[in-house]
Amino acid sequence: MSHPRLTERGTDGPVIHYTGERRGGGPRYRFAVRPGAPVEVTELDVWLTSRWRSFTQRAGVLLDTPVEHEPWPLARGTIIDLQETLATCAGLSAPVGEPVVHFSSGVGPVRLGATRPARARGHR
Repeated sequence: MSHPRLTERGTDGPVIHYTGERRGGGPRYRFAVRPGAPVEVTELDVWLTSRWRSFTQRAGVLLDTPVEHEPWPLARGTIIDLQETLATCAGLSAPVGEPVVHFSSGVGPVRLGATRPARARGHR
């Protein structure tokens, strides 16, 4: 679970810190981002940052919840610190190169639909 918190404020503006890890160990991340100027949002930005479904697992069942909200208001972001094990724990190579970083102060209102067991695509 992610826990954002504002922990620094200086002449360069605020720095927001995020941490998260799977219960019981395993994949985790910790990073800090300094928000910057607003960006001209592209279709790719909307596709990359939109979350139209939320998935969670309870008692061994994968659950699916539809999510509706306006597109995120995005700003440039600068990574101050980044430590993560998400990719390697998923069996992927560690990321290389500079990350693409956007920041949003949030969006609202958010509407959640009825949570149901997830179904494989193409199956009824």
